Amino acid sequence: MKRLTKTILAGIFSASLTLSAFAAPIKTDFVFIIDATGSMAGEIGGVRNGFSSFVNSLNAATVDARFSIILFGGAPELVLDFTNDGTAAQAAFDDIVIGAKAGFQNNHNLNPEAGLEAIRIALGEAVNNTLVRNNVGGSGGLDYRADARKNLILVTDEDSDTPFYAANRFGVGSPGVSPPSNGEANANWGGWQDEIDATAQAVIDNDAFLNMLINRGESPTRYQYGDYAHDVSDPDLLNFDAAGTLTNLLADSVTNDSLQAQVLGAGLIARTFNVAGANDADFVDNFYAAKLEETIDNPVPEPPILAILVFGMLLMRVASRSRA
Repeated sequence: MKRLTKTILAGIFSASLTLSAFAAPIKTDFVFIIDATGSMAGEIGGVRNGFSSFVNSLNAATVDARFSIILFGGAPELVLDFTNDGTAAQAAFDDIVIGAKAGFQNNHNLNPEAGLEAIRIALGEAVNNTLVRNNVGGSGGLDYRADARKNLILVTDEDSDTPFYAANRFGVGSPGVSPPSNGEANANWGGWQDEIDATAQAVIDNDAFLNMLINRGESPTRYQYGDYAHDVSDPDLLNFDAAGTLTNLLADSVTNDSLQAQVLGAGLIARTFNVAGANDADFVDNFYAAKLEETIDNPVPEPPILAILVFGMLLMRVASRSRA
């Protein structure tokens, strides 16, 4: 029986190596969640300008990527449904303008700039998950691939306002209410931490990665999203240290319950960056290089390999019982 068990295990190991050698490309679904209000023209341009080389890098690394774009500032709007066509995605970025545009929801230069709500809607985890689809047609939310990593990239220069849809608000009666400047110490925003927690749970439940280009100078932003001043990585943004970053976030009473801290605490990746850097070509190149590194270093396990490992464990259990 021992010889049979060893033979089985050797076969499993050999099969695993074979499958690894011929594994399918890393699959990931990128969703850009972009604040398209008036102050964001330069930042949107920077993210757009670096996108083409990012696609080329993904292709060179044999990453099977799809791209989608959601704009917010008012009702979240899907302006690009999932596509693996990098050229089509680049064209969609080129179509984003600040101001009225035929086919797009009313120019997005509106309050609320509700980034937390947009994240939940992108994941289909809000109470009201309506995505305006004037530009793309169809209905419903995003259709992610079951075997692909969900990668969310938020770009905003504001804190997260109260949600656009009443059903998605946490203890707030009007979307015009501004968030407090110091956590829960504001009677007008009873669900301050509740919304942060709900957004973090949505990311965690979807096993998603989250990159956020934000403005830490907006006082509530650090409480809500996190703080890039606490991120630990090389100067060129590579070699992100998730454990070191989490330690820094937890040591700061402003960020210890932030979205970034909670997602990192669950063992996923959550990073924050200075959104003003999007106006600098070198920063944009470094950001996309870091995103490529993150994607390659953290693939979703291939189902066939997982199945073989589970089968092997069952065989070992049977063998153990037989010896008994």
